[in-house]
Order: sequence, then C-alpha cells, then structure tokens
Amino acid sequence: MKRLLAVASLLAGLSLPCWSAEPIGNITTADAIAIQEVVQSQLDALANDDAASAFELASSQKRLLIGSPDKFLRLIKEEYNPIYHYERAIFSSPEVIEGDPIQVVRVTDNTSHVWVAIFSMQQEEDSSWKIDGCQLLETTSVSI
Repeated sequence: MKRLLAVASLLAGLSLPCWSAEPIGNITTADAIAIQEVVQSQLDALANDDAASAFELASSQKRLLIGSPDKFLRLIKEEYNPIYHYERAIFSSPEVIEGDPIQVVRVTDNTSHVWVAIFSMQQEEDSSWKIDGCQLLETTSVSI
C-alpha cells in the first residue's frame, strides 16, 4: 500500500526535469542526471532496434538472467511493447521508495495511449547506474 501511495504521488508530479543542487531523496543531482540518461539511452536504443546497447544498460544481474541482447529485445517487444518504439516520454525526478531508487516515465505509445513506466534502478560496483527492471501501468489517458 505504501508503494502504491508513493507511485500515485509520483504520478501527480510528473514533469520535465528541474535540477537543483540539493539531493533528491538519497539521490544526488549527479545521480539523478545519470539515471535519466541511462533510461533515455535505453529507450533510444529500443526505438532504433539496437538490442546490444539496450541490453548493456540493464543491470548485470538482469543481463545474466536474460542471457542475450536478442532475448532481451524479444522480451521488450512481447511484454513491454509501449516502451518499444514509443512516441513521447516525460520524466519525473528520480526517487527513492522504500530504499529502492526508481525513475518514473510517462510514455505515450505509437497508438497515442499513455502508460506509466516505473524503472527500478541499481547502482553497479563501478558506480554506474543500470536498469534492474520495469513495471508498466496502463492509464485511461490518450495523448492528443
């Protein structure tokens, strides 16, 4: 329930990124920028059918679990189609919810339906940010 309320509050605050010198939750401004760049880079790679680049932005644990860039792209096409060849993405500021860093993105798919993508983020041993998973929530909104 706590997580659902947190997600609802994030949805209400979806906006274009605004950067400040203050940390966002337990995420520094530099981390927030890096997280958004990783998610945007993966979305761009998916839009260009660049399976290798998109797969590389997944956490090492997810890469090991999925196995290959081709399997990753097939999974995206079958289970996460709204983020594959999306039309528009609007980022909120990254947040830490119950100790887990997340990036919420409002995604408009190629049929103008609006989805909320919640990317679970993980900081690797080399301090780089990677995507550890994504949950898609369908809305009743249609983008005009």
